Amino acid sequence: MSFEAVFKESKVILTEGAFVERIKAEFGIKTDPHVNHAGLIYSHPQVLELLYRQYLDIGKKYMLPILVMTPTRKVNAVSVGKSAYSDKDISADTVASLNKIKQSYGDYAEQIFLGGLMGCRGDAYSGEKVMDVEEAYGFHRKQALALSMHNIDFLFAGIMPEINEATGMALAMAETDLPYIISFMVRKSGNLLDGTSIADAIERIDAKANPKPVCYMANCIHPSNLLQALLSDQNTGRAAMGRLRGIQSNASMLSPEELNNCPVLHQDDFSHIIDEMMVLHDQHAFNVFGGCCGTNDRFLESLAQKLMKTSNMEINK
Repeated sequence: MSFEAVFKESKVILTEGAFVERIKAEFGIKTDPHVNHAGLIYSHPQVLELLYRQYLDIGKKYMLPILVMTPTRKVNAVSVGKSAYSDKDISADTVASLNKIKQSYGDYAEQIFLGGLMGCRGDAYSGEKVMDVEEAYGFHRKQALALSMHNIDFLFAGIMPEINEATGMALAMAETDLPYIISFMVRKSGNLLDGTSIADAIERIDAKANPKPVCYMANCIHPSNLLQALLSDQNTGRAAMGRLRGIQSNASMLSPEELNNCPVLHQDDFSHIIDEMMVLHDQHAFNVFGGCCGTNDRFLESLAQKLMKTSNMEINK
């Protein structure tokens, strides 16, 4: 079944939990300052595989479709050249590694969907506009095309903080003919970090990109904060909000500025986070759920259990 068909037909789709914070906290590994944990495909491939398999094993246990992404949010034409891996084809190598892991899951591999992960050029925790739409399109086009040349199911733009770059990214992704998702960094006030409302951002991208994103998401935000954002005056009742369909939840309720480079990992009670995610499922028709900073495999397992129960789905024993 195609990625688009699974998205339209599935009550619940899982996606992965945190990687970078776990790599640092649980394994004490220092990542490359330019391409972040993508470099582990060469230096510590066993650690990346372990974390991917933890999340995939949960998806398999509950027989839920799951989205997993390449560790390439910080990978682009500029960052690779500055990194210790300038002589490597990081896009090709990360996709090949994930496909090898995927194929080891037998029949369940049909429910594993691999995404090429991309991110903003600058600081995802800042609303500063570093490029206009055309500049963003030109900058991200090379990476989008590079990922699309390999065996992936979709593209994913993670924690996009401002509308210009998110729009340029969408244009670049649309050109590949792969389905794609744009995921925003938002405040509980209901805006992207540059002040654009979620509804306005969706409308602007949908008006420019052809084809449009499959859906929109928010990541690196606590679900309580996202619920406030959805109910803000500038978003509530807007038809565009029906296009926002997923969350990768941060375990902290701190603002983006407070989270940025915070030396302490903040974690709300997982049960509370998951209960709030169920509100997004039940009242706002969200169907894609996973974790971001502060989450782990225990979080994803508890989330999968609650989603199965809430959706009245039979758990695979």
